Amino acid sequence: SIFRNHGREAGASRSHAHTQIMALPMVPTLIAGELAASTGYFNDHGRCVFCDIVGKEAGGPRAVFESREFVGFAPWASVHPFEFWLFPKRHMARLRDMASEPEIRSFAHSLRACLGGLRRLLDDPPYCFGLHLAPNGGTCYHWHLEVYPKLSVWAGFERSTGVLINTISPEDAAESLRGAIREETKAIEPSGR
Repeated sequence: SIFRNHGREAGASRSHAHTQIMALPMVPTLIAGELAASTGYFNDHGRCVFCDIVGKEAGGPRAVFESREFVGFAPWASVHPFEFWLFPKRHMARLRDMASEPEIRSFAHSLRACLGGLRRLLDDPPYCFGLHLAPNGGTCYHWHLEVYPKLSVWAGFERSTGVLINTISPEDAAESLRGAIREETKAIEPSGR
């Protein structure tokens, strides 16, 4: 598990920026569910469900960022306000499947632009991110990074029912994030790449 907690409210225990890696003796429930669903989709359709999602989200109303190699979007029925996911456009099961230095640099630039846009839009909110990676690879899975801003509190209703309330639609969040990420990209790379 590769993850980051940014800000005390998001669980950061140190004041300096850091990302953590933890080895687990089992596949986490969330990843196991994604693996099972993506395997089922692959068996039924002969292609990666995440590749299909990336194809539908790129350039759509929930897209927040797009480069030649990566696309970011606010997921449909997102759990957290301003949540977004970042995917490689090319099918890759693992982070190490990035084939070249330019692809790695593109991921770094994409992540910098998206997190910078989130900071710019919401005044450096606390957030967590996690990389979703396939254990042992696999043709059915597509690695991605999910970013969860910590902007709301799960209170009595959410905790007692398991029903989560997101107060902003992913389309509205995406529109705001798109603008902030565009401004951030101009600031970090004047050519606008």
